[in-house]
Amino acid sequence: MDWLRFGTPEYLHFLWAVPPLIFLLLFGLRQKQKALLRFHSTVDPTHLKHHKVQAGLLLLSYLCVTLAIARPQWGAKSESVAERLDVMLALDISTSMLAADEKSVRRLDHAKAFISSLLDELEGDRVGLLYFAEASFVVCPLTSDTVTLREFLGAVTAETLAHSGTRIRNAIEIAMDRLISDQNQPAIASDFDGQKVLILFTDGEDHGEPAVEAAQAATEKGVHIYCVGVGNPTRSVPIPLLGDVGAEATPYKRDANGQLVLTTLDETRLQEIAKVGNGGYYHAAAGITELATDLGRLEKQKFRIRADGDYQERFQWFVVGALILLVCEVLHFTLWSRKSRR
Repeated sequence: MDWLRFGTPEYLHFLWAVPPLIFLLLFGLRQKQKALLRFHSTVDPTHLKHHKVQAGLLLLSYLCVTLAIARPQWGAKSESVAERLDVMLALDISTSMLAADEKSVRRLDHAKAFISSLLDELEGDRVGLLYFAEASFVVCPLTSDTVTLREFLGAVTAETLAHSGTRIRNAIEIAMDRLISDQNQPAIASDFDGQKVLILFTDGEDHGEPAVEAAQAATEKGVHIYCVGVGNPTRSVPIPLLGDVGAEATPYKRDANGQLVLTTLDETRLQEIAKVGNGGYYHAAAGITELATDLGRLEKQKFRIRADGDYQERFQWFVVGALILLVCEVLHFTLWSRKSRR
């Protein structure tokens, strides 16, 4: 029977005791009838009838208790309804993110601190993490497990950055494909697809094809693009290679002519991408308040969480049935005893 199952079916073996119990009850009643006939010429049939009723009630209560501890289950669990956003966080890991614009704090560390705070605001949503430089790759797919995502985020350090060049267009395309392909899961029935979000954390330097066209294509597929600028838009700074930021012997990146390579936050490019992407631009130094507020205005995906084959526990019915039968047995015995004394 596909519609019925038992959580602890091993307790059903207690049902084998039912036939012997019926035999013992019938044998006991017959022996009692013979004993009464030794002292009386006839036996009141109602007397034996009351004993049969009592025995039947006790036997049925035993059946209910046995079935209850076997935990019968049937009927699918009710589906719960919830809301969420699907958010892909794209972190720039090009070497320009090693630059420190002020207070000896690398852009990479500033961006990671921003993301960490943002994850607290995205509790309950699905969040993914993508790294991009010359190439883009998803290191953590969309998930509600922010603990795992924080571990991936913490694994990126200045020492691991060896990617020069940045291709924002590629990051948008990879993130868009993942957001679209991951929007459906077998255990989830969507009532409304909702809006999907891509947040770029970068200094805006771009060495690839213009990203505006990719942003426009993402918008047409329901993806909102937000940009968080990391760095100083008015002051150029060199890009350190190995060593501590601010140290006297810190080597800096140079071009083929030996000139220092300077980097500046390109707010104009990021504002353009955000505008075309139907999102917004924010500077990392301003904090996450405005970004979190704007994300809260987006229409979230409404979805039903299916039970995925789980059954409802029904043992409560049999517990209640056993209690009712025992109460009836007690009442029957009490009323019969009172009548017998009259």
